[in-house]
Parts: sequence; structure tokens; C-alpha cells
Amino acid sequence: MRRAPLWIVVAVVASLAGASCSAVPWGRREEVATRPPPSPELKPRITDFMATAYSDQGTTASGHEAQEGIVAADPKVLPLGSRIRVHDAGKYSGVYRVKDTGGKIDGHEIDIFIADDAEAKRFGKKRVKVEVLSEGTDRR
Repeated sequence: MRRAPLWIVVAVVASLAGASCSAVPWGRREEVATRPPPSPELKPRITDFMATAYSDQGTTASGHEAQEGIVAADPKVLPLGSRIRVHDAGKYSGVYRVKDTGGKIDGHEIDIFIADDAEAKRFGKKRVKVEVLSEGTDRR
């Protein structure tokens, strides 16, 4: 049995290796390489905050009635309408909507609405992490 010349063997192996390693057809390589990187806006923003709780009934700064699922925040940090996820707040960790501002809220602080006054007082003051899911537009 005759052996093929070495240059033919090398050429066949190289062409097979190139074809099996390429997941994208040769003509499309430039298109794939020039796709823009993912937008940095899509990355969640997680920041340290100090959390307290309040139970005052009434109308919030956004014009809505105070109810479970809302927080007060400094509108320069978290504008009204923002959706946030609170971490490390025990059973009060979860998703909230910023619908209030609060007179004593300044900077990286949130005030979680808890309807029961005694429960709000028991909440005390906690260091939490706040993840911004969507930013509101009202920076009063």
C-alpha cells in the first residue's frame, strides 16, 4: 500500500481542523466580531443603604396612599417611580416602588412602609443592599 506524500496529509489535516473549529461561516466572521458590546445600563446597580421603617398612613409624595410595597427615598439618589430590590432586610427583603420622599431621608437611606406601627418600630435600623431594577424620572 502506497503512502500519500506528506504535504497532502498536512493539507488535508489543516483543512479539516479549520472547518471543525469554525462555528461561524468564513464570510460572517467580521459581522460577529463587530457586534457592539452589551449596554452597561443592563447591569444591575447594587448599593449599600441604611434602612428604617415607617407606618404613617396618608398620601405619599407621589400622590398615592401609603401601602405595603413602597419605600421613601431621597429623590436625588432614587427618583420617585424607581423599582428597587432590597437585600438583607430579613422578611422585608424584596421588590419595592419608590413612592415617597420622607423629610428626614438624606442620601443612601430608605424608609420601608410597614402598616403595623409596632412592627415598624421593631424593624429598627438595618444596613441593606439596594438593587435598582428601573429608575424613576421624578427627582423633585
